[in-house]
Amino acid sequence: MKLKKQAAILTVAALLSGCSNTTEQSAESNERTEITLWHTFTEVHEETLQEIVNAFNESQDEYTVTALTQPLDGFNAKVYEAASNGTGPDLVMLNASDASDYVEEDMAIDFSDYLDIDEYRSRVSEGIFEESTDFVDGGWHCISIQVTGPVFFYDKTLYDELGLSTPETWDDVYENSKAIYEAKGIPGFAVDSLADLAIMLVNQSGVGFIDENTKTVNWTDERYVELVNWFAEGVNAGYFQLAPTTGDYNSGDINAHVLGSYIGSSAGLPFLDLGDHELGAAKVPQLDGGEEWVQQWTRNIIGFKSDEVHERGVAAFAEYFTNHDNAIKWAIAFGGLSPYDDSLEGEDYQAYIDGNIALQALADQNEYAGALPTLKGSSTARTEIEKALSITATNQATAIDALSAGVSVANQALSE
Repeated sequence: MKLKKQAAILTVAALLSGCSNTTEQSAESNERTEITLWHTFTEVHEETLQEIVNAFNESQDEYTVTALTQPLDGFNAKVYEAASNGTGPDLVMLNASDASDYVEEDMAIDFSDYLDIDEYRSRVSEGIFEESTDFVDGGWHCISIQVTGPVFFYDKTLYDELGLSTPETWDDVYENSKAIYEAKGIPGFAVDSLADLAIMLVNQSGVGFIDENTKTVNWTDERYVELVNWFAEGVNAGYFQLAPTTGDYNSGDINAHVLGSYIGSSAGLPFLDLGDHELGAAKVPQLDGGEEWVQQWTRNIIGFKSDEVHERGVAAFAEYFTNHDNAIKWAIAFGGLSPYDDSLEGEDYQAYIDGNIALQALADQNEYAGALPTLKGSSTARTEIEKALSITATNQATAIDALSAGVSVANQALSE
């Protein structure tokens, strides 16, 4: 992407200014504009982010990017409130669906004002481009920095011991989990994100997460109700685990050999160490006779409107962050795929893919991977479908009652 040139207009008054005024203007022109980035990255991700930030700051003398780590809990709400009040950051790195609220409130930068959209389109897949521009105003409000997705991690040593095959369908998951529970007394399956499981099941069932034409949800369809009950039965039987027991993620449980398998982000591979057991990774199971579908998660640069100087600085940093070398560096650090086709030309990137079983599994399901709608209210719908699955699994309500309540809240949010 090439930053569009800005014409500099010199007025007669400026040319005729006195020496002191000229000196003052020169000092001002040498001051860098500060661009603030809020993020929730930790450990190696934060280290690599700071390396790129430092290199950008050293590469030019117009802008200084400051990256500030924020607590993960309540981050999205904090960003929205701060951006609404004009006291927030200049940019964040979030899902494309998170940008929809900012777009509808006319708070998000349209990068086509500063960068070459045709060059961006030439570097990414059609799906990535559509997600970056699929907003109510048709603007280019997201710049993709990484692609990840859920994969099926399993204790291959345990599977081999019990004579189990890698599951291809959800029925396979149930039967494998039952066998593991009966033989070892441990759950056979879990998910790091209930919301993502709920959305995968509703899309594979053919019901669909959100109808983008009507901006409504219809999760009480009997096809989906049956799947919610299926999951609840697995939890209540002990075959499925609702929440991790050794930490915030299921990686700790499978590492400790108290869980047979789980679905988690491909980026979680570095946190998996099963000791004397071998780890396996495979594509996410599908619904027998259903529609093939799995999430594709992208993290994106989203900029907030302010003034032209700051907006141009955000665009300059986004361009730098996604150049060939940095796109590869970030993908490797984050444990994801680069969204940029020219990354495939890098030997380091190719070696990284070849040595990563999670990304190989991710590639196996790439042809039917999809993104979530970028509609205002879609984040509320995500929360409600997760809540319905959880409430049913913990016997707080029947599936139909839990889903009916979720439908009501989600449809209200989507209609506002």
